Amino acid sequence: MRLVFSMFLLQIFALGNAQIVTKWKMTPMFNKENLDLNKASALGKDTITITNFKFYISNVQYFIGDSMVHIGSKKAHLVDASVPESFVITETTFFEFNKIKFNLGIDSQTNVSGVLDGDLDPTNGMYWTWQSGYINFKLEGIASHCPSRNHKFYWHIGGYLNPFYTMREVLLNCHSSSSFEVFIHFEELFGAIDVSKVYQVMSPSEKAIGIADELQKIFSIEKE
Repeated sequence: MRLVFSMFLLQIFALGNAQIVTKWKMTPMFNKENLDLNKASALGKDTITITNFKFYISNVQYFIGDSMVHIGSKKAHLVDASVPESFVITETTFFEFNKIKFNLGIDSQTNVSGVLDGDLDPTNGMYWTWQSGYINFKLEGIASHCPSRNHKFYWHIGGYLNPFYTMREVLLNCHSSSSFEVFIHFEELFGAIDVSKVYQVMSPSEKAIGIADELQKIFSIEKE
């Protein structure tokens, strides 16, 4: 009887702990619908198909007002559209907060720290060379108005040295401390950057800076 009661208590304890977490997810959107890889979406007179989409977020911080209350347990997360679970960020404890801040990309110090593992492993296809560093944001696809061969575009946004420093900071207000959703609005990105004119960005450059400036604007908590 005592053993059964002890097992019951352990189950209650486990269930209670399972709920004491902070979890949030990122959801890519195109024209107010969930983004699907390899699915064509209309944007004005153009038709855009996203075939590859990966990016880094790092140094996640949680705030109440201007006071930081928690630092994310993982230094960097590689978000990969082909791996749905990579869009979910989980902290192992629960804490109150009303703002979240994270870097879109990898900072200079990490870039010069040598070969790393896990999400930062170069085999993930998000690293150029030690001179150029990590790719912060990778977006590839097909746009009907793109003049390149087979209408393909490649946006590999990175650079950790001035004047082509492309890491950007995202700050969002939150309405829940236990779970919430961060939406990524691709129609806003393609509305700001004309893919028929900017379609091959594969190294640190002025064009990469221009895209990076727009990237930090396409994240929101509220679904638009």
